[in-house]
Amino acid sequence: MMNLISDPWLPARLKSGTARKISLTDLADSDLVDINAPRPDFRGGIYQLLIGLLQLSMAPEDEDEWKELYQELPSRDDLAKAFSPYQNAFELEADGPAFMQDLLLLKTANLEPNQNSVRDLLIDAGSDSNLYFNKHQEDFALCESCFAQALFTLQINAPSGGRGIRTSLRGGGPITTLVMPIDGKPEQPSTLWQKLWLNVLPKEALNDSCSDIKKIGDVLPWMVATRTSDGSDGVETTPESVHPLQAYWSMPRRIRIDTSTIDDHGTCSICAAKGVRTIRHYLTRHGGTNYTGAWLHPLTPYSLDPKGEKPPISIKGRQAGRGYREWLGLVLGNDDHQPDAAKVTRHFNERRSRKEGRKGYRLWCFGYDMSNMKAMCWYDSTLPIHEVDISRRTTFIGRVKDVLDSAEGMASELHRQVKAAWYRRPGDVGSEPAVFDSFWETTEPLFYEVLNGLSVLHRSPAEQTGVSKDETAEMRTLVEVYKTWLSETRRVVLRLFDLWVLSAPIEEQDMRRVVEARANLGRGLNLAKELKPLWDVVDPNRGKKTKAKGKSKS
Repeated sequence: MMNLISDPWLPARLKSGTARKISLTDLADSDLVDINAPRPDFRGGIYQLLIGLLQLSMAPEDEDEWKELYQELPSRDDLAKAFSPYQNAFELEADGPAFMQDLLLLKTANLEPNQNSVRDLLIDAGSDSNLYFNKHQEDFALCESCFAQALFTLQINAPSGGRGIRTSLRGGGPITTLVMPIDGKPEQPSTLWQKLWLNVLPKEALNDSCSDIKKIGDVLPWMVATRTSDGSDGVETTPESVHPLQAYWSMPRRIRIDTSTIDDHGTCSICAAKGVRTIRHYLTRHGGTNYTGAWLHPLTPYSLDPKGEKPPISIKGRQAGRGYREWLGLVLGNDDHQPDAAKVTRHFNERRSRKEGRKGYRLWCFGYDMSNMKAMCWYDSTLPIHEVDISRRTTFIGRVKDVLDSAEGMASELHRQVKAAWYRRPGDVGSEPAVFDSFWETTEPLFYEVLNGLSVLHRSPAEQTGVSKDETAEMRTLVEVYKTWLSETRRVVLRLFDLWVLSAPIEEQDMRRVVEARANLGRGLNLAKELKPLWDVVDPNRGKKTKAKGKSKS
């Protein structure tokens, strides 16, 4: 029987490129650089498990203590001591509390649980997209390590599952965003510990979430009887009814290992380990913990109601696949809180940034795009993080938003005129998402060049090298940044129009309609309201010129 703290079950990658399984007390080994999980969703799940454990057992008092542990890795004995109070809670199989499993599922009178294949722990198991290429094995089994990974990943990301089958605390298919260091020299990669610790908050930043824990079951729900949600005595679970740190350990599904289907010498269907202890089925019932209210997971961005009247809504995994369209909201948060960056990300931007001595950071974004119970896609992407001076952040955010708004305007204009060239009645035709996608994909490098230029302008004075402190000179630089963006994106949009429209056989085209649409596209790129804030900086007299031109014609 495996204990997730003391036994070597966690697949990790070393600096040398080799992999081995470690115990959680090995986390601070300087040779460890990453998690080597057999699936990308497992990798994301393990990172969250480890961050949650560190947040629970080792949360530093303040930023100074946090910095000490970032620079000086704790010893194995230090970790063992910190984890010791929770070791019994991390037994994977036990007569009593078992990791992420319902305590009383097998002891509830007159309620026979259902038996499911462990394949059903995989969020994408039933997706139409994977059934063709991944035929179901008749005898699907998971080793203890893969079972633990699958179980945790399901519980913290649980999608809707039908009547009485609860979703995760963050709703189905939430996005997770983690701050990651950018490695410098290949021979000096950042350690796994640094990657984890960057996402641990000091107690002073957590406020109520770090209040005294009166009952361990308020944080780790499998240590006590499940707060069930079925029947007349069912309850809802709000942040006020348990400890807020349960956000890291939410357990909406009632699950228990079916010990009768354990094979002591089996083969794992995911990692292919042979001759190991494997599990083929689990037992389950509906009516698990129903998380409601204003839950805010520290690793997830949310859409927030500015008036505070509606509960927060987690941003979903599909946003991780939208490229730079979501950069501002995920990295810094929008001024309208649509979305607001994750708490850990916001804390990093406000308090840490480059103080840790790295050359840069990125935001790792991942999650499932879910359609109710169906996994449509797994998204896994990274976004750059730029440091700006705290006193200039509002200005920086406003300027980035203007650039993103202009991109939305240009994408819409391209889409509108491609349809106008294709169809006699474009208003009767639905959207052409591929046209939109082509714009966002093609202009992504341009956006990041602009973003870098804007960030240089808004850094603290001590870090601005080669940038004049003169306001006039700064405005000239801003003009050049905007001008480059407007001119380069204009060329891209016109080229994409030609590719989409003129690639069709000439005999299938209405050339008069094509010419008119292209001319309208050129005018739209000049006059679209979304581009006006940028044009007002590049050419402040532009509006006056247009009016004067109109008067002269009359």
